[in-house]
Amino acid sequence: MKSRSFFTTLFFGNLLLIGLILGLGFWHTAREMNRQSMEISKRFQEQLLSMVRSDLEESWLDAGKLIEQYCRSYSRRPEFRLTIVDTAGRVLGDSEYPAEKMPPHNTEQHPEILTALTGLPAESLRFSQTKQIRYRYLAVPVRFENKIVAVVRVAFPVADLMEDRRNVFYGILTGFVLMLLVAVILSTFLSWIWYKPLQLISSSARRIAEGNFEPIPECSASRELVQLIDAINRMRNTVSAQLETISRQQERLQIILQNLPDAVLALNSSDQIVYYNESAKSLFELETPGDPVPIQYLLRYSALLDFYFREREKDFRTIKPERIDLKLRDRRHLLELEMIDIPGENNRNEIAILLIVNDLTAIAETNRMKTDFVANTSHELRTPLTTIRATLDNVADGVCDDPEAFRTVLEILDRHVTRLEALTDDLLSLHDVEQETASNRSTETTIYEQKIRLEEFFLTKAAEKNIELSIEAAVPNQLFLTDDKRLGLVLQNLVDNAVKFTPDGGKVRVLFSFETDRKLTVQCQDNGCGIALEEQSRIFERFYRVKSRTVRVPGTGLGLAIVKHAVERLGGTLTLTSQPGQGSTFTVQIPVDFINGT
Repeated sequence: MKSRSFFTTLFFGNLLLIGLILGLGFWHTAREMNRQSMEISKRFQEQLLSMVRSDLEESWLDAGKLIEQYCRSYSRRPEFRLTIVDTAGRVLGDSEYPAEKMPPHNTEQHPEILTALTGLPAESLRFSQTKQIRYRYLAVPVRFENKIVAVVRVAFPVADLMEDRRNVFYGILTGFVLMLLVAVILSTFLSWIWYKPLQLISSSARRIAEGNFEPIPECSASRELVQLIDAINRMRNTVSAQLETISRQQERLQIILQNLPDAVLALNSSDQIVYYNESAKSLFELETPGDPVPIQYLLRYSALLDFYFREREKDFRTIKPERIDLKLRDRRHLLELEMIDIPGENNRNEIAILLIVNDLTAIAETNRMKTDFVANTSHELRTPLTTIRATLDNVADGVCDDPEAFRTVLEILDRHVTRLEALTDDLLSLHDVEQETASNRSTETTIYEQKIRLEEFFLTKAAEKNIELSIEAAVPNQLFLTDDKRLGLVLQNLVDNAVKFTPDGGKVRVLFSFETDRKLTVQCQDNGCGIALEEQSRIFERFYRVKSRTVRVPGTGLGLAIVKHAVERLGGTLTLTSQPGQGSTFTVQIPVDFINGT
């Protein structure tokens, strides 16, 4: 697209506009001056004719001998010619030529005389045979005693009239040329006044486009241009700030990508790897990123490439993560693959696809080890428990001689066996609640029943540590449906955990309530050692135990893991509020179905 300087456009535009106005003014002025000149000339002729006619009509009887002398008196006025003709066409007098030598004027060569002899004023523009020049003639009749006795004619040289008009024209033209020169100077000045701030704005805009964000210097301009400069400066500040923000975000994103545990590979629309982070470099033993490289050249793993090219042809909204088993560095790895579409231009260096590889090997191995440990431990505990139970059965049959001592031993053995069974049940319960396919078995229960169970399990244990255990319920007898076994696991493990980590003389409080949206809310509060913030995200992991310097308790670290998974199976939520040295509050919300609509 062709472009021209705005100054040139503005200059010639102003000049054209001023020239057009001056041209129209010149045309109108010349036309008006010519019209007025013609009117003045004609009016002068008419006044002269009227004066001469009046003189002749007043003294016609004595004018016969004096007419020629009268006409000669006007010979000193070369700008016009005076002629008097009688009714017979004979010239009685002429201001420039002897009358006796002039031919008769009542012929067709003198149409103005013929018309005036009829009693009407006449006008004619023609060539004079006598003077051999072009005249404009005006003629009027002279009346005496109501009769036409003569004709008075005044002739003006057309050349003189044209000369006058030409002089007027040249005078006007000279004036307008001078005005045009002034207009050129004025147009240049005005164009520069307008162009200078616009040139400054244009050059500043180009600098901004090139990445130079220097502010536009102050300049004198109209209010609108000053507002435009201020707006561009504000825009410059905004763009500069946004670019700085984008730059910082890019740096942060680069840091985040580099430190992500997942391997991230960025590819362009041509399936070339443009970028990969440190995790990808370490996982696949890649070199430092360089120029874009086709993915099949860099990652020579058929399972991974099959996933990429298969899912590449699909709609990205339907792509789901996929797990593959891959051998890397002589070790089997469980990898989760995911692809994300990045909308943009089809540029060689433009990122179009993200391939995210999550190495689940360690997690899978840990879960498998822990699950195997729970199952194996449960089975191993069953064997001694069976033996103990058999021994108790034999003792109960009367093996011991002292019945009282024997009964005491039985009670102790039975209590410990019960605890061993409870531990075994915990292990099995954890294994059970981890199974996502195991559905809930709803049974009827009340808060009162749950309270009685907790008191049976923990009042004695709390009393041994002089702990005040209180269990409160707003509506204790409200019947509701839930999986009573899993709810019991949640409550027992929460209270057991609270009693364990509360020092002697402490308090444990359990609050039951129903929400309006039919949710059972349970809060288990204690004033024990509390949990540090950095540990709160891990206490629900299996086998994890809080590191406390003030309270040391035995256990396997399975209780809160059981609570977490049981709450999830019940469709509820579990939250924790805790501060070291100030105790902990576990809040559980579980959806339940009320019975009898109450």
